[in-house]
Amino acid sequence: MIVVASVDGSFMSRNMRAVVTVTTFVLAAGTLAGQAPHDELPRFKVAVDAVRIDAVVTDKDGRIVTDLTADDFVVLQNGKPQKVTFARFVPVPAGASSSAAPGVPRVSTSPADPSPSPSALMAPRSAIQRTLAIVVDDLGLSVDSLYYAKRGLHAFIDREVQPTDLVGIVRTGGSIGGLQPFTMDRRVLHEAIDNLRWNGFSRSGVEPFGTLNEWATFDDRSGLGDPNDFKRVDAFRRSIVATGTLGALNLAIRAARELPGRKAVMFVSEGFQMFDVEDTRVRAAVDRVIDQAARAGVVIYSLDPRGLQSGGLQASDDLTRGPIGSDGMAAVVRDRAQDRREFNRDTQEALAYVAEQTGGFAVLNTNNLERGFARISQDVRDYYIIGYAPEQGTFAGKGRKPAYHNIGVKVRRPELRVRTRKQFLGISDADEQEAPLSPAHQLIRAAISPFTSTDMALLATPLPGWSPDRGLFVRTLLHVDARALTFADGADGKRIAAADVLGMVFDADGTEVAHLTTGFEVALTDTATEEALRRGLAYTLLVPVARAGGYQFRFAIRDRQSGKLGSAGEFVDVADVPRGDFALSGIVLRAEDGSPRTGAATSISVAPEQALRVYRAGAPLTYAYEIYNAAERVEAAISVWRGDQRVASLPARTLPVPAGSGARVTAAGGLRLGESLPPGSYILQVAAATTDPKRAGRARTAVQFVQFDVR
Repeated sequence: MIVVASVDGSFMSRNMRAVVTVTTFVLAAGTLAGQAPHDELPRFKVAVDAVRIDAVVTDKDGRIVTDLTADDFVVLQNGKPQKVTFARFVPVPAGASSSAAPGVPRVSTSPADPSPSPSALMAPRSAIQRTLAIVVDDLGLSVDSLYYAKRGLHAFIDREVQPTDLVGIVRTGGSIGGLQPFTMDRRVLHEAIDNLRWNGFSRSGVEPFGTLNEWATFDDRSGLGDPNDFKRVDAFRRSIVATGTLGALNLAIRAARELPGRKAVMFVSEGFQMFDVEDTRVRAAVDRVIDQAARAGVVIYSLDPRGLQSGGLQASDDLTRGPIGSDGMAAVVRDRAQDRREFNRDTQEALAYVAEQTGGFAVLNTNNLERGFARISQDVRDYYIIGYAPEQGTFAGKGRKPAYHNIGVKVRRPELRVRTRKQFLGISDADEQEAPLSPAHQLIRAAISPFTSTDMALLATPLPGWSPDRGLFVRTLLHVDARALTFADGADGKRIAAADVLGMVFDADGTEVAHLTTGFEVALTDTATEEALRRGLAYTLLVPVARAGGYQFRFAIRDRQSGKLGSAGEFVDVADVPRGDFALSGIVLRAEDGSPRTGAATSISVAPEQALRVYRAGAPLTYAYEIYNAAERVEAAISVWRGDQRVASLPARTLPVPAGSGARVTAAGGLRLGESLPPGSYILQVAAATTDPKRAGRARTAVQFVQFDVR
């Protein structure tokens, strides 16, 4: 028998401690194996004795050159050759995005043919090849541009993001919570894109340019001034908002600094006006971004979603009133069109400058944003790390003002092209040694990190559901590998272990909406200790959810004696059942003796043995789930997948909905795994459909899945 802690309704506001009830259960067998971290690649570093930079080298046809050595490079600092100490080629493997990788299925609208898709919320640090921060400048996007940017981003996530990519989507108008936005789960990324909204503080309105009459009021050619002219006020507001954009971009770069792999920022923005002799705050903020990107080893790519703009008249321009008059060919009309073209040029020059100074490029004047994102993705590939010894006086001494130093890299071979960052600030990087973290901070860092902490294997099983008395909730089962716990001798000959548990829930905007801090102690006999070491421990949590939407559930556990950490994360899409959405609950899966069965059930029970889903080939499995807001009958199809391969399926069955059952009914069934099923990760998926009472001849669909392993 194994001790399991069960917490019901325990997620509370921050700094509140939950009450834990200790119960005894028997668990399913199996454990999870950890993985060792890999050696980190050197990143760009500025120090008195060495400067390291990264560079991309291509031939005349744009192909990556892979066989260069330190002798092939010439590094110039402020035009003077420097001593190159090393050059190392770093390959970044990436093929076409494929759904063949193991993971969870994409939600399908077709219950007859659902399609799986790779996904993982957290992964070992050693698995990451690229870190991509997508910074969406909602402080500098119009409604039109945001629409096209979202469409392009969805296509990018589906077609270009690889299983080894760590991707974060952040808004310049929102909070950036360190490492938390970065994930490998495409569902999280799509949810973040769907939740992008036009920001009322944006420098742009509905369209990339203001209407003609708006632009006309920004000019005072009389020199006397107009008390109703808000040109200076608007220019000041734009400057302040642009500084906010660059500040958020700086934070995103800092968050990517400690992450592994080839690091890049995709900056989606309509740009900003950078060169103003009266207001230098924007230029100063740009310099800080470039310097921070250089020190973090981050390449910035800019993308302007405005597309190809002519600067000409728009449908919203009114030529019949105001100072313009009714003559559409008046000189003032041509002047304002020229103003638009100059504004477009100035803002694009800023985007290009920021990108080129860090070794990237800008995607401008294109209506095919999908191709622009793909071009950036293809460029974030193989690269060289180059080190050189800087000349004396490069770095500012005490009391001296630091200077910017220009960098140039050439290759001795003919017809090769090099792209790298352009400059850095002459301040040596600070010592990166950190003070020891407290146990609470260790738990927080493990929970918000996109990397699994493998000292203690932790598995989370979220089961979304709904009931009339509780509303929306997610019941989460945690499985802990007890072999990582430290057991000490206690009273009465028992073995004692203790651990602290942290749970954090983030919505689609990356805002923490629920928080749990608790702990547990176990006191086991020698026999129970052996059972715990063999089968692990289970922990049950019930998390109330205020509203429908996508949520990230992050968990961390820490052994109190040894300090070993474990972490797990899952994405949960909670349907809007209270408002009538047709939906399925989480699927409860278990191995059971006897023949497979199908049909309806009167209730669904959740036991800790569902916390670990590891079965042998040939094992009979039973499943149960709830159906919400169904019509008079439901068609349900069961299938088993391994990657994008369907390995088993059951004929679709009609499940009657009993009269008077209300908005919730329960279904159950079973199947037997094949005897020759190879070891690996699998998915059992339920795809259901019911008639739409509001639309004759239409059907409503819902898909739910559960992942399990065969060993």
